[in-house]
Amino acid sequence: YEYLEQKDLLWSIRNEIENPNRDDSINQLEILARRGYFSIPTYDFKEEYDENGNPIWYCSCMIEGEKKIYKAKSSSKKDAKKTAAFKMLTYVLENC
Repeated sequence: YEYLEQKDLLWSIRNEIENPNRDDSINQLEILARRGYFSIPTYDFKEEYDENGNPIWYCSCMIEGEKKIYKAKSSSKKDAKKTAAFKMLTYVLENC
């Protein structure tokens, strides 16, 4: 075990996702959840409108058992979800 650890040959959560990126972050989080690292992420949305009547989406990404909640804001619901998911993905890859 020590030899593997010294040679950086131990498999970790960081090895599961080859190219973490914002565009695939929703699917990448789900892959990690389905492989048993944590529960399936949940997303909460809130919609407001600016002074011109354009939508503003707020998204929160949560994982049961994790203390962190990541939030994002965008004019696009999908974009807000991707950004919140990417923030959570970055967190779990560094801390789980």
